[in-house]
Amino acid sequence: MLRPRATAATLEARTAAVVALVMAGARRSDVLAHCATAWGLAPRSADRLLAAARLQIRSDWEVTRPELLAELLAALSQLQQQARAAGQLGTALACINAAARIAGLD
Repeated sequence: MLRPRATAATLEARTAAVVALVMAGARRSDVLAHCATAWGLAPRSADRLLAAARLQIRSDWEVTRPELLAELLAALSQLQQQARAAGQLGTALACINAAARIAGLD
C-alpha cells in the first residue's frame, strides 16, 4: 500500500528539523536514523531531505562580504554590551579585540 505524499508544510517542517540536526553536528547516519524513527522514511527519502537541508544552509550563507562583516560586528557589539552589563570585562575586551580584527584594525 502506498503512503500519501507529504504536504509542502510537512516537508518544510522536516527539512527544518534536519537543518537543526546538521547544525548540531549530526552525521548522515544520524539523520537517516532520525528520519526512520520519527517519520518512517527510507534512506532515499531521508537523503532527499538531507540534500534540501544542506541547500538551505548553503543559501543562508550566500551573503556578500560587507553584509557578513556587518552581521559579525553587530553580533560582537551585542555580546560586548551583554558582557559589560554582567561585569565580565575580560569578555567585553575580547569582543572589542575580535571586532577590531574583523574590521582590519589590529
